[in-house]
Amino acid sequence: MKLKTLILFALILTLFSFKSEKTKLNGTWKLISQELVRNGQSQISILDQANGSQLKTWSDKYFMFVGASVHGQQKMHNFGGGTYDLSGHLYTEEVLYHNVPSFLGRKVQQYLEIKGDTLY
Repeated sequence: MKLKTLILFALILTLFSFKSEKTKLNGTWKLISQELVRNGQSQISILDQANGSQLKTWSDKYFMFVGASVHGQQKMHNFGGGTYDLSGHLYTEEVLYHNVPSFLGRKVQQYLEIKGDTLY
């Protein structure tokens, strides 16, 4: 009886050791608006069908995004992906794939906060 209990306990520990930690980011999010802050200057844009849209998907350690935006009469497609780390509210991603070659290898840091079903 003790041997069966010991084997069952070892099996349970083994199963839990393979469980990956999920973040609250897991899933696909639609970009509604964005605020870019560069050198203290803030630029806010709101996306809709007239000027574009974007989706971003996160798994346990990878992200990817795809979208399109309209600039004048030209429609521009945007896509990429890579790895990320989330420590508290500090989000850091490393771009491994991107349609713009100069973005490859970039590390991007952002402040993220999730309130209900909204990612800020």
